[in-house]
Formats: sequence, structure tokens, C-alpha cells
Amino acid sequence: MSSGESIILVVVALISLPLCLLAFMVIRQSFKDNREIKFILKNGVPFDATVSSIRQTNTEINGHPEVFIGLTIPREHADPYRTIIKAVIYMVNIPQYQPGRKVKVKVLETDGKIKVALEGVHVF
Repeated sequence: MSSGESIILVVVALISLPLCLLAFMVIRQSFKDNREIKFILKNGVPFDATVSSIRQTNTEINGHPEVFIGLTIPREHADPYRTIIKAVIYMVNIPQYQPGRKVKVKVLETDGKIKVALEGVHVF
């Protein structure tokens, strides 16, 4: 192997390695969000929440719309908790998430933070 070929090989390796590392980190982060939602659904406390708003994000995943769903969760000895969840819902289920409708959620409080996951929504 000549020195010119060796230099090209080293340059390609130096360019490829950071790109592969970046791709790995991006993919890992997207799976982290799904793991967190699954953890909340498994370990959270069930509540009935009221849908206060729904807005499409103009993104579709596998042909299903991604939406922002505003939720109001009643609490026994405090003001209701309000949050917005980004979720992918099936087109046929959109009527279930209209303002005023009740939906099932799981709530998990860790480190003083309240995390909410919507039940019945497919996690991609």
C-alpha cells in the first residue's frame, strides 16, 4: 500500500468515525424517549384526564398523525395538573381525543417532576 492510499484511508476513517458516533447518539436518544414512556405506563398511577386541546404537528409516522394533546389531570389536594403530550394516534381514534373527552393516563412522580403517559397510544 502506498503512502497516498494510507493517507486517504486515515482521512476516511477520521471522517467516518465522528459521523457514526453522531448517528448512534441520535438513534439512542430517540429510543430513550420510548423507554421512558413505557416505564411510565408500567409503573405509573392511573388517572382519568380531560382533553383540553388537540393540535396536529404536521408530522406523520407510518401514516398516523403526530399531535399535541393538552390534558388536565385532577388532583385530590391540589390544583389540577395541566400538561401537553406529543403522541402519534391512529386516524380512527381522533374522535376519542377531542376537547372535553376523558382519557386514561398514567402519572409517575420522580425527583419532584411529574411525568405523564397516555394509555392506549401506540409507542413507535
